[in-house]
Amino acid sequence: MYSWKAIRTICAVLLLIPIIHLAYVVSQEMLATLDASPDAWANEVRAYAEADVAAEIPDKPVLVVGGRRVKLWKGLGNLLSPKPVLMRSLGDATVNDITHYYNELVGYYQPGALVVLPGNSEFHIRDNKSAEELVTAIRRLVELDESYKVARPYYIFTPIKTPLHPGDHAKIEETTRLLQQWAMEKAQVEILDPNVLLSNSNGEPNPDFFRMDGVNLNEQGYVRLSLLLQDHLAQAETEPYASNSAR
Repeated sequence: MYSWKAIRTICAVLLLIPIIHLAYVVSQEMLATLDASPDAWANEVRAYAEADVAAEIPDKPVLVVGGRRVKLWKGLGNLLSPKPVLMRSLGDATVNDITHYYNELVGYYQPGALVVLPGNSEFHIRDNKSAEELVTAIRRLVELDESYKVARPYYIFTPIKTPLHPGDHAKIEETTRLLQQWAMEKAQVEILDPNVLLSNSNGEPNPDFFRMDGVNLNEQGYVRLSLLLQDHLAQAETEPYASNSAR
């Protein structure tokens, strides 16, 4: 017979296993984020490729690409149904990382629409882009896709202002301005600015729409992103590219 002390010890160890596993996963992802090379996400790209072998790839899906913000975005498929939706996220990847893996993350799926959601890593930890550099990275991704002579709409979310990083707000506003200026020349590109929907009455990011970390959106925040995208997709069905031409 085991003593109560031994049983308590075993139970304590069993309870700690999920915590230890979570700490390991978080530490591995942090190490990948600190690695400036896009090779940091090679295992995740490989996992998608292996899963796709057994999966039925939907025809012309709405494809959402990005880093952690895409990974945490739940429920979009239900909202946009019957449109098929594919979420393809890589750790805390930047737009440059997505471009590096274009063939695996975009080209392979032949999407009906491409949605790009930049993350906090564009400005912190993994990179420290200027507004001009982020816009250039987004343009390169779109231009790479267009070089394959495809015709599809692009929905580009502007960077999101966060409670944790108020020093980014001016840079985000400049990024938004430059993106909108670029999109004026690109009928197939829509710029989606969710910051108004995520702000309080004084124009600052509303903590009610963010997780406790002050960076990532919570469920209420993602609902606003989902409805914004849904609205633009619906407009495109009735008046393709009309909103750009009206700017």
